[in-house]
Amino acid sequence: YHKVERATRRSAVPGHYVSPSLFRKQMVILTALGYSSIPLSHVHRPDLKLPRKPIVITFDDGYENFFTQALPILNGQKFVSTVFLVGNQLGGTNLWDHREGDQPERLMDIEQIRAARESGTEFGSHTLDHADLNAVSLDEAWRQIDGSKRQLERDLGFEIETFCYPYGRKNPEVMRLVEKAGYRLACSTEKGLNHANTPAYNLKRINIRRDTSVPVFVLKLLRGAK
Repeated sequence: YHKVERATRRSAVPGHYVSPSLFRKQMVILTALGYSSIPLSHVHRPDLKLPRKPIVITFDDGYENFFTQALPILNGQKFVSTVFLVGNQLGGTNLWDHREGDQPERLMDIEQIRAARESGTEFGSHTLDHADLNAVSLDEAWRQIDGSKRQLERDLGFEIETFCYPYGRKNPEVMRLVEKAGYRLACSTEKGLNHANTPAYNLKRINIRRDTSVPVFVLKLLRGAK
């Protein structure tokens, strides 16, 4: 997920919005199908026993509407999630989008992040500036990857274990830098489910968009489970 909010006509990427009513239906479906949510950091942990049907619910960018719209719904279903934050923009806006002509959207501030964490939300890194790690030098990629971990941990006061590649863009060198920085796991945008042999720094996901109706949502789950 990206945004749980009704899309506006000004948005250049309306597919990134899932309405609160649709999101609620999707979470109810997960409950009905017997899924139990876990934080991303619980994946690939031999010391932890996972529930029978574990699922990780992730959100990219850390929009304020996660806190105002998605979190109450997640709490109502007793679900937890993992949110990837852009280190230099806590309490700011999605500069990487509105520099390209999209509308500005508020991101969670430190107080909201800490309150969400008290409700069970896990937070990971999405670099310092939402950088395309395939388009920058390795020195800059390291600054974005390592610097965001250090900065988020300093600003928020807790460990950051997980990472998400902005735009899903990565390469073997970038993946090695993520491991070197001390992250345990990293998410791509490659579609599918994860298993015991899925590489820890190339975890797959199922993209949920504005047009992911309940039947399509169920189909994506079933198709991924094959």
